[in-house]
Amino acid sequence: MALAVPAKATEWLNCSDGDKASFNVLLGNMNVIAVNTIEVEAGGKKWSTRGGDATLITKGQAFETADQIYIDVTDDKMDAIVAQLRLFTASEGADYVSAGTLRVAGVGAWAVTCSGP
Repeated sequence: MALAVPAKATEWLNCSDGDKASFNVLLGNMNVIAVNTIEVEAGGKKWSTRGGDATLITKGQAFETADQIYIDVTDDKMDAIVAQLRLFTASEGADYVSAGTLRVAGVGAWAVTCSGP
């Protein structure tokens, strides 16, 4: 007997400082944070959970409250932190903002603003 399962929508959360660094994460549409794909660019380098032309990384941990999102990214062996995203979010009516910090080990740290879900 086959059952139809409704598709879960996913949306990108795109964070950047404007031109030096970016952290993009594909989030599942769930009641808890569900990280699918992560792409990071900084200092002329690229990292991705998909690999390809970027250095392979993996999600270390992800945590979300009503007004905060924390995501840590590790190397593919989970030996070292590669990047840390720390966000604060706020909404009022139709207005929504998300901003915080991005740190990439050995490369730098930036204030970032985000768009998405």
